[in-house]
Amino acid sequence: MKSMPYRCPVCKSELSIEAGVGLRCSNAHTFEFVEGTTIPLFDSENSDANEYTISNAAEIHENALRWVFNTYSTSEEELRENLLSRLRLVAGQKVLITGVGGGNDLPYLAGKVGKNGIIFAQDYAGEMLLSAVERSADIYGLAEYNIEFSISDATNLPFHDGYFDAVFHFGGLNLFSDVAAGISEMDRVVKDGGRVVFGDEGLAPWLKDTDYGRMIINNNPLLNFSAPLEHIPTTARHLNLSWDPSYCFYIIDYTAAKEPLPLNIDVPHVGTRGGSIRTRYFGQLEGVDPDLKAALYAEAKKRGIDRVSFLEAILRDGLERKDDNG
Repeated sequence: MKSMPYRCPVCKSELSIEAGVGLRCSNAHTFEFVEGTTIPLFDSENSDANEYTISNAAEIHENALRWVFNTYSTSEEELRENLLSRLRLVAGQKVLITGVGGGNDLPYLAGKVGKNGIIFAQDYAGEMLLSAVERSADIYGLAEYNIEFSISDATNLPFHDGYFDAVFHFGGLNLFSDVAAGISEMDRVVKDGGRVVFGDEGLAPWLKDTDYGRMIINNNPLLNFSAPLEHIPTTARHLNLSWDPSYCFYIIDYTAAKEPLPLNIDVPHVGTRGGSIRTRYFGQLEGVDPDLKAALYAEAKKRGIDRVSFLEAILRDGLERKDDNG
């Protein structure tokens, strides 16, 4: 039996299909399918909340894209190939695209995972997601490819941990309700060793205080955003930060890992101070009289041992004498 890729975004438990209802978890949380489809509706942005939730959202999005390509002297094919190549996809893999918008990336992704792969396309704006569904078949001719659509919140994805070979997002991240949660969720649902690629408006920092930067930020204040490096998971490996096109959109790509970065905090330092990363970080003591401190350091030097070893010996000796004296 084909495993269910979704989990309940409320309680994180397994979901199953229930006829006439949609998806239901063991704790009775239910999620309907969009009328006339098998597209699950987990959560969605309010109607008319912004330009992505109105009836002609896809058309507005297309106009904006054409402006970007013309202004920054690039082409859609060049930009998307540049971005999606970083996913390092091969045929048969499972890839998630969050914020799929009008579906412009879908034909490029389909060409990489092939008909045996699966594309999961998510968006918080129902109007945009349904436009992507329609365009994927009518415009892009992808009816024979495996594409699973869902309407959900990218900061609380309804997918199991480590389900995807790669995750991609481009555009809209800056406006997430919680950017840190959005990045964390992408990292959570990708496999150990999988690829995460995301980007959005954000002018390269060395250009912000120039006429070039001031002009384009004046035209689009979102370009004043910076790459959210502070939200990168501490387990990320082989991270790259770049900008494209015309240094106006930051792009971050990395290989996901589930284990912490390797670090042996017990390797002793050789030298006057001594100790290790562990003792220097976790073993700090209360302050003492400066003259006493200087005397202790001088005595350690006189005895030819490092300061940490000398202080530890004094402390152990003091504790042992206390125990001997009851």
